[in-house]
Amino acid sequence: MSTLHDTVDANETRFVNAVDIPLDQGESFKKNGFLKINGLFSPACIQALREAALLNIRSASDLDTKYGSGFKRLTYGLGQTTALRHIYTANSFRKAVVGLIGDPLIVSEGLAFELSKGETGFTWHYDSLSFRFIRPVDPGYSIWVPLNRIDPDRGGGMAYIPESLLSGLFNFQLSSLLSKKMRKGGDISVMSSPLQKIFSTSSLLEEVFEENKLEDEFDLGDALLFTKSVWHRTSPLKKSGPESRLAIAIRLLDWRSRLDRGMFEGETDSGGGMGMGVNWGKPKQTFYGSQFVDVADGDELRKSRFCGPII
Repeated sequence: MSTLHDTVDANETRFVNAVDIPLDQGESFKKNGFLKINGLFSPACIQALREAALLNIRSASDLDTKYGSGFKRLTYGLGQTTALRHIYTANSFRKAVVGLIGDPLIVSEGLAFELSKGETGFTWHYDSLSFRFIRPVDPGYSIWVPLNRIDPDRGGGMAYIPESLLSGLFNFQLSSLLSKKMRKGGDISVMSSPLQKIFSTSSLLEEVFEENKLEDEFDLGDALLFTKSVWHRTSPLKKSGPESRLAIAIRLLDWRSRLDRGMFEGETDSGGGMGMGVNWGKPKQTFYGSQFVDVADGDELRKSRFCGPII
């Protein structure tokens, strides 16, 4: 386990801008589970993230996995890159993000996704796979950073549902319960079958999602902070849009998060679909969470020597 102190990083001023988040925006985040933060990252930061992403992304076929096959290329290996370290060690980043959330955070992993015309990206989902190793009650967050300008009329962004309308927390709870039952040898098919009809692709909820979705414009440097239980999907590129769009995501955990080994096993085996009654197959490229071999089920992750940095 490592803890980052409030020392000034030489790259802070050129990577993360000082931003003030008004009280009403903080209240909106608590209510809806997401907040667009304007101008959080500098042009130099966006360029560094773009270079790191392009250096590491690979096609889904190269990764030998169906997960993420709706994108041209992707990677889950950005967490230790220099660009991301410059971000999460910056005082201005901690002031904005940790200050908004209100508690210290564990940095878990960094991801990159490249979307091309004709590809769907991710359909409606919550971040089940990225947070499958912590308890449903433990908060988890993502920061989505598009590396191209986003105009909803041209596609390439994200659509999301306010948690005040519909939250994925229930699905995390279901996942944990079903995973534990399956781990004990119980039959979960009776519940999984109707869940699949509700939550699978082209589900019964899709019309409700589309009627209530929100989308935003993003300039370079803008970011979207959202909780692990916000329902969201990729917005495919439209004919008027660019040929491709690149974006990264940073995953963060509450520093008091505890290991939920049962849910980790269930969600890993189902590719993140346990709480929706679907099985997308075991992904081969998403390993974060498997490293906590030195703590027991229910223990705090920060007790593990493999825990990520705490900010």
